[in-house]
Amino acid sequence: MGTSDALFTVDPNSPLPIHVQIKEQVKWLIGKDLLQPGDSLPSTNQLADQLSINRNTIQSVYAQLKEDGLLHMQKGRGTRVADAEDIRRFKERNTHFSFVEKMIEEAREADLAVDDLLLSGFAYVQLFGQRPKKKPRYLFIECRDSSCVFYLDEIRRLTSAEIRSVDISALPEEDAIQAIRESDIIVTRSDLAEKMKTFADEAGKTIITVGSTRDVPLLLNLVRQS
Repeated sequence: MGTSDALFTVDPNSPLPIHVQIKEQVKWLIGKDLLQPGDSLPSTNQLADQLSINRNTIQSVYAQLKEDGLLHMQKGRGTRVADAEDIRRFKERNTHFSFVEKMIEEAREADLAVDDLLLSGFAYVQLFGQRPKKKPRYLFIECRDSSCVFYLDEIRRLTSAEIRSVDISALPEEDAIQAIRESDIIVTRSDLAEKMKTFADEAGKTIITVGSTRDVPLLLNLVRQS
């Protein structure tokens, strides 16, 4: 797809702020593959003129989406959708698009006002639907020496986190990558950090390394993650 200057629309009477409307529309267009990796977006001036809004609003939205890893902004080349790997990770983390589509289709079939339904749903979540805090998932890789076991045991004692310990040498590569993807916090020995970094980067995760001594500040940092 080339320049996508006819894809956006805003409703000044919506309870949603204009910048939220545009930002979420970009996410939907990417999630539905209507914007592909590398596609150009309108310039801030073009889109501001098209939607009759302040260009600073567009600039702010683009900057936020860049921080989210969805857009690239380069002087002289304009604003483009991020590369295929960034978009793949976005879609893996955001699997709700098809669910929302189905919900809206069912609401229309039931002759319900979609705007009222969504606002009512938002109010319901605020009042009753806040999910309990998810237990963080720790993955300890090759954690055999005493210092590493110290962190594992202390986190098990001090938190309610889900903890998994794996021997990476005994796992097929695909299983190792899957284990990393399913974890929130990955801990391994410093001598394995570089080897694990490739897997972690592919899954968009950060590795925390532990040394041969018991580091209490590091332990506290690990516990704060939970």
